[in-house]
Amino acid sequence: MKKNETITPDRVVDVIGEICPIPLIETRKALNASRCGEIIEIMGTHEPSKKEIPMATKSSGNRILSVSEDDGIWHIFIEKM
Repeated sequence: MKKNETITPDRVVDVIGEICPIPLIETRKALNASRCGEIIEIMGTHEPSKKEIPMATKSSGNRILSVSEDDGIWHIFIEKM
């Protein structure tokens, strides 16, 4: 993926203001409901989840496309594999 390339998600999961374990649970639900090749964007504010979601996503065989943060809200883009 190129640096300035925009990712258009097929599904957005908004867990802003939620704390563990809700962001991870909602991420898993979205992955289970998605088809291979679909892109999921997770948006949140809980700092530990920003680290936990990518680790869990990789261990489940899916791919992290990007992790970024803007004004205290992080965005994780995942490709369902």
